[in-house]
Amino acid sequence: MLEKKSTRVRKEEIIQAAFDIVGKKGVRSLTISALAKMAGMSEANIYRHFSGKDDVFTALAEYIRRAVMGKAAVIAAGSRNPLNKLELIFFSHMSIIAEQPGIPRFVFSEDTHLGHRLVAETLALSIGSYVETISGLIAAGIAEGELKQDLSPRETALTFLGMIQFTALRWTIGGSSFDIRDEAKKLWENFLHLVS
Repeated sequence: MLEKKSTRVRKEEIIQAAFDIVGKKGVRSLTISALAKMAGMSEANIYRHFSGKDDVFTALAEYIRRAVMGKAAVIAAGSRNPLNKLELIFFSHMSIIAEQPGIPRFVFSEDTHLGHRLVAETLALSIGSYVETISGLIAAGIAEGELKQDLSPRETALTFLGMIQFTALRWTIGGSSFDIRDEAKKLWENFLHLVS
């Protein structure tokens, strides 16, 4: 018999189990049956918390929005200087990917983009908001003299995000064959050299 847990805790466990499946076997392997097995509960228990697979996909997209984009917005609103904020966001994002390989697999999957249009639109809106947050920090860094004066904030933000996305893609495709945190340190040092 399952230990009695709050709905919030149980949903979080199901979401983490879903990311584990996606991280190990890809989006196509994410079924309610596989999810129940990974979460150590019955399918009926999954349906008690989610109406079906589409609802699970929506919850995964929302988790990514909160964990990555939401955290970036919180850091951006803090009192540190713009360059410190960018560094915190960069390493926070890389750390989330390292801890949960299912996130990049979910975001980059055709099965997500083509099979779940509303989820894809939610992810696209979240990424757009993320780019705006990073652009704002880069503009502030230029204004404060921390970053080169001739940088374009939006294009530099896209470069920033591209470093993360391409590294995550290489790491995911390569079966986590390199230390993503070590790679992040090298990339950050190079990015600093280019922009400051």
